[in-house]
Order: sequence, then structure tokens, then C-alpha cells
Amino acid sequence: MKVIASFLGITLIAALVLFIGGGLLVLLAYGTGWVVNLLLGLEPFQATLLGLAGICVFIFLADRVWHSTTPLSPPVNDDEFDDDEDENESDDYDIFEDEEEMDKLFAGIPRWRRPIKNLDFSNVHANDRCPCGSGRKYKNCHGAKQTRI
Repeated sequence: MKVIASFLGITLIAALVLFIGGGLLVLLAYGTGWVVNLLLGLEPFQATLLGLAGICVFIFLADRVWHSTTPLSPPVNDDEFDDDEDENESDDYDIFEDEEEMDKLFAGIPRWRRPIKNLDFSNVHANDRCPCGSGRKYKNCHGAKQTRI
């Protein structure tokens, strides 16, 4: 019984928040429409619709600015959700966890050229394509520092 009562209470609170927010949005659109009506001389209904469209555009732009300034969330591990893959099959890369490990492993490579994934460069020849996926030859990509030594 407590579960049903708490569910109904949460639903009621969510509905009240939506109704109050919607009502405030309509009042804001009406007030904006009234100002637009005074400035441009439009009909009240047209001015209110124009004010509502302006509010929607403002909310959309504010959302875009907010998401462009906040950092991205870390990638989701899709391995938990893939039931199709064989459990004995191992990946050929691991994502780097430790920044110091990456600095030691790729000491002569600039950070922007370092791979995000731990790839196996042991059996790559100089004229082969780089395993990082850049499309360049290994000697011109991640093997540049090793071939000069």
C-alpha cells in the first residue's frame, strides 16, 4: 500500500510541476506577446504566438550553449549489453586508464598523435598502415620516433 501511495504522490507532484511550469510559460508568452503587440502593432493572438516561438528558440539556444560548455560524459561500456559476442573472444585493445603509463609508452609522440586505445605495434613494419586507423604509413605516424632512433 505504501508503494502505491508513494507512486501516486510522486505522480501528483510531477503533474503539478508540469502544470505550473506550463502555466508560467503561457503567461510569459502572453506578456511577451503583449509587448510585441505594443511595438509592432500585430493582433494579440499573432503577437502571443510570435512570443511563444521566440521563447522556444531561446530555450533551444540556451540548451545548445549549456551542452557545448559542459564536459562530455564518459563513454558507456557496451560490453555489458552485448550478449552476442563470445566470452572467450578478447579485444585487441584496452582503453588507457593511467595517464603516466601512456606518457611512458609514447614518450616521443605528441599527445594529439597518441592513440586513445592500447594497440599492438609489435609486429608492424615501417611501410604497413598504422594500426591506429589514421590511414598513414606506420613510419609516418606512430612509428616516426622509433624509426629515427
